[in-house]
Amino acid sequence: MGYMKHLFLVMVMALPLMGDDGKKPKPPEKNKLTPKQVADLFADDIGTWRCKGKSHLIGVDPNTGLPRKPVDEDMFMTIRWKVEGKSTEALFTVKINNKDVSFVGVKEYDAKQGVFIWRLKGEGLPEGYTRETYDLKTRTFHAKTDYPDGAKEYGTFQIINKNKRLFETQVKKDGKVTFWRKATFTRVTQDQPDDGN
Repeated sequence: MGYMKHLFLVMVMALPLMGDDGKKPKPPEKNKLTPKQVADLFADDIGTWRCKGKSHLIGVDPNTGLPRKPVDEDMFMTIRWKVEGKSTEALFTVKINNKDVSFVGVKEYDAKQGVFIWRLKGEGLPEGYTRETYDLKTRTFHAKTDYPDGAKEYGTFQIINKNKRLFETQVKKDGKVTFWRKATFTRVTQDQPDDGN
Protein backbone atom coordinates (compact mmCIF):
# COMPACT_ATOMS: atom_id res chain seq x y z
CA MET A 1 0.00 0.00 0.00
CA GLY A 2 2.83 2.40 0.88
CA TYR A 3 4.47 1.69 -2.48
CA MET A 4 1.21 2.41 -4.33
CA LYS A 5 0.71 5.67 -2.44
CA HIS A 6 4.32 6.67 -3.12
CA LEU A 7 4.10 5.74 -6.79
CA PHE A 8 0.87 7.68 -7.20
CA LEU A 9 2.39 10.75 -5.63
CA VAL A 10 5.40 10.45 -7.89
CA MET A 11 3.18 10.48 -10.91
CA VAL A 12 1.05 13.49 -9.94
CA MET A 13 0.87 15.48 -13.15
CA ALA A 14 4.30 14.40 -14.33
CA LEU A 15 5.98 15.88 -11.40
CA PRO A 16 7.81 13.20 -9.50
CA LEU A 17 8.11 13.56 -5.75
CA MET A 18 11.32 11.60 -5.34
CA GLY A 19 14.03 12.12 -7.81
CA ASP A 20 17.54 12.15 -8.91
CA ASP A 21 20.33 13.08 -6.58
CA GLY A 22 21.16 16.25 -8.51
CA LYS A 23 24.39 14.78 -9.88
CA LYS A 24 23.40 14.85 -13.52
CA PRO A 25 26.00 15.50 -16.19
CA LYS A 26 26.03 19.02 -17.55
CA PRO A 27 23.67 19.21 -20.56
CA PRO A 28 25.00 20.38 -23.90
CA GLU A 29 25.03 24.13 -24.56
CA LYS A 30 22.27 23.77 -27.17
CA ASN A 31 19.77 23.01 -24.36
CA LYS A 32 20.37 26.35 -22.66
CA LEU A 33 17.75 29.03 -23.09
CA THR A 34 18.02 32.80 -22.97
CA PRO A 35 16.39 34.67 -20.05
CA LYS A 36 13.72 35.94 -22.48
CA GLN A 37 12.92 32.42 -23.73
CA VAL A 38 12.58 31.22 -20.14
CA ALA A 39 10.37 34.17 -19.14
CA ASP A 40 8.16 33.62 -22.21
CA LEU A 41 7.71 29.91 -21.41
CA PHE A 42 6.76 30.75 -17.85
CA ALA A 43 4.38 33.54 -18.95
CA ASP A 44 2.60 31.19 -21.36
CA ASP A 45 1.79 28.83 -18.46
CA ILE A 46 0.09 31.46 -16.29
CA GLY A 47 -3.63 30.73 -15.84
CA THR A 48 -5.95 27.88 -14.89
CA TRP A 49 -5.76 24.58 -16.72
CA ARG A 50 -8.10 21.61 -16.86
CA CYS A 51 -6.06 18.40 -16.80
CA LYS A 52 -7.97 15.42 -18.14
CA GLY A 53 -6.63 11.97 -18.93
CA LYS A 54 -5.92 8.45 -17.71
CA SER A 55 -3.37 6.73 -15.54
CA HIS A 56 -2.59 3.10 -14.92
CA LEU A 57 -0.69 1.57 -12.03
CA ILE A 58 0.07 -1.81 -13.54
CA GLY A 59 -0.21 -4.91 -11.41
CA VAL A 60 -2.65 -6.65 -9.12
CA ASP A 61 -4.83 -4.79 -6.62
CA PRO A 62 -3.88 -6.25 -3.21
CA ASN A 63 -7.43 -5.65 -1.91
CA THR A 64 -9.24 -7.52 -4.70
CA GLY A 65 -6.59 -9.77 -6.22
CA LEU A 66 -7.68 -8.53 -9.65
CA PRO A 67 -5.58 -6.69 -12.25
CA ARG A 68 -5.71 -2.93 -11.83
CA LYS A 69 -7.49 -0.98 -14.57
CA PRO A 70 -6.70 2.46 -16.00
CA VAL A 71 -8.26 5.31 -14.03
CA ASP A 72 -9.90 8.41 -15.50
CA GLU A 73 -8.50 11.66 -14.11
CA ASP A 74 -9.91 15.18 -14.21
CA MET A 75 -8.58 18.11 -12.19
CA PHE A 76 -7.74 21.80 -12.36
CA MET A 77 -4.32 23.40 -11.91
CA THR A 78 -3.76 27.12 -11.35
CA ILE A 79 -0.35 28.52 -12.30
CA ARG A 80 0.76 31.97 -11.20
CA TRP A 81 3.99 33.91 -10.88
CA LYS A 82 6.24 33.10 -7.94
CA VAL A 83 8.85 35.63 -9.15
CA GLU A 84 7.76 37.31 -12.38
CA GLY A 85 9.87 36.20 -15.33
CA LYS A 86 11.89 33.74 -13.21
CA SER A 87 9.59 31.17 -11.58
CA THR A 88 6.00 29.99 -11.32
CA GLU A 89 3.87 28.39 -8.63
CA ALA A 90 1.22 25.76 -9.40
CA LEU A 91 -1.69 24.94 -7.10
CA PHE A 92 -3.84 21.83 -7.45
CA THR A 93 -5.65 19.16 -5.47
CA VAL A 94 -5.79 15.44 -6.17
CA LYS A 95 -7.50 12.52 -4.46
CA ILE A 96 -5.19 10.08 -2.72
CA ASN A 97 -6.86 7.18 -0.92
CA ASN A 98 -10.20 9.03 -1.27
CA LYS A 99 -8.84 12.16 0.46
CA ASP A 100 -8.27 15.55 -1.17
CA VAL A 101 -4.57 16.44 -0.95
CA SER A 102 -3.43 19.97 -1.86
CA PHE A 103 -0.16 20.44 -3.73
CA VAL A 104 2.09 23.41 -4.39
CA GLY A 105 4.70 23.16 -7.14
CA VAL A 106 7.41 25.70 -7.91
CA LYS A 107 9.19 25.70 -11.27
CA GLU A 108 12.38 27.65 -11.96
CA TYR A 109 15.20 27.58 -14.48
CA ASP A 110 18.82 26.75 -13.65
CA ALA A 111 20.68 28.73 -16.31
CA LYS A 112 24.06 27.16 -15.46
CA GLN A 113 22.79 23.64 -16.10
CA GLY A 114 20.22 24.54 -18.75
CA VAL A 115 17.39 22.72 -16.95
CA PHE A 116 14.05 23.54 -15.39
CA ILE A 117 13.68 22.37 -11.81
CA TRP A 118 10.23 21.52 -10.51
CA ARG A 119 9.80 21.24 -6.72
CA LEU A 120 6.55 19.72 -5.51
CA LYS A 121 5.13 19.57 -1.99
CA GLY A 122 1.88 17.82 -1.10
CA GLU A 123 0.10 18.47 2.18
CA GLY A 124 1.62 16.09 4.74
CA LEU A 125 4.09 14.68 2.19
CA PRO A 126 7.83 15.15 1.64
CA GLU A 127 9.05 17.62 -0.96
CA GLY A 128 10.44 16.20 -4.18
CA TYR A 129 11.76 17.48 -7.46
CA THR A 130 12.47 16.64 -11.04
CA ARG A 131 14.59 18.17 -13.82
CA GLU A 132 13.44 18.94 -17.34
CA THR A 133 15.11 20.06 -20.53
CA TYR A 134 13.21 21.96 -23.21
CA ASP A 135 13.45 21.33 -26.96
CA LEU A 136 12.74 24.58 -28.85
CA LYS A 137 12.10 22.80 -32.16
CA THR A 138 9.45 20.38 -30.89
CA ARG A 139 8.22 22.70 -28.10
CA THR A 140 8.54 19.80 -25.68
CA PHE A 141 9.80 19.46 -22.12
CA HIS A 142 11.64 16.17 -21.48
CA ALA A 143 11.95 14.74 -17.99
CA LYS A 144 13.84 11.74 -16.68
CA THR A 145 13.92 10.65 -13.07
CA ASP A 146 15.88 7.86 -11.41
CA TYR A 147 14.33 6.36 -8.26
CA PRO A 148 16.16 4.72 -5.34
CA ASP A 149 14.50 1.35 -6.09
CA GLY A 150 16.00 1.34 -9.61
CA ALA A 151 12.86 2.50 -11.41
CA LYS A 152 13.19 5.19 -14.08
CA GLU A 153 10.56 7.66 -15.21
CA TYR A 154 10.49 9.26 -18.66
CA GLY A 155 8.02 12.00 -19.44
CA THR A 156 7.18 14.61 -22.06
CA PHE A 157 5.06 17.76 -21.87
CA GLN A 158 4.44 19.18 -25.33
CA ILE A 159 3.10 22.66 -26.04
CA ILE A 160 0.56 22.23 -28.86
CA ASN A 161 -0.62 25.85 -28.83
CA LYS A 162 -1.31 28.66 -26.36
CA ASN A 163 -4.27 26.79 -24.88
CA LYS A 164 -3.35 23.11 -25.13
CA ARG A 165 -0.57 20.86 -23.78
CA LEU A 166 -0.09 17.08 -24.02
CA PHE A 167 1.52 15.15 -21.22
CA GLU A 168 2.78 11.56 -21.22
CA THR A 169 4.91 9.69 -18.73
CA GLN A 170 5.81 6.15 -17.82
CA VAL A 171 7.78 4.45 -15.10
CA LYS A 172 9.87 1.38 -15.86
CA LYS A 173 11.52 -1.03 -13.47
CA ASP A 174 13.59 -4.01 -14.57
CA GLY A 175 12.65 -3.21 -18.17
CA LYS A 176 8.89 -3.39 -17.52
CA VAL A 177 6.39 -0.53 -17.46
CA THR A 178 4.89 -0.27 -13.96
CA PHE A 179 2.91 2.96 -14.39
CA TRP A 180 1.80 5.30 -17.17
CA ARG A 181 -0.21 8.51 -17.44
CA LYS A 182 -1.52 10.52 -20.39
CA ALA A 183 -3.32 13.83 -20.01
CA THR A 184 -4.42 16.83 -22.02
CA PHE A 185 -4.08 20.24 -20.40
CA THR A 186 -6.62 22.76 -21.71
CA ARG A 187 -6.49 26.40 -20.66
CA VAL A 188 -9.60 27.56 -18.82
CA THR A 189 -8.45 31.14 -18.12
CA GLN A 190 -5.34 33.27 -18.35
CA ASP A 191 -6.29 35.33 -15.32
CA GLN A 192 -3.91 35.12 -12.42
CA PRO A 193 -5.83 34.31 -9.21
CA ASP A 194 -6.02 36.85 -6.40
CA ASP A 195 -3.50 35.65 -3.84
CA GLY A 196 -4.70 38.12 -1.21
CA ASN A 197 -1.83 40.58 -1.65
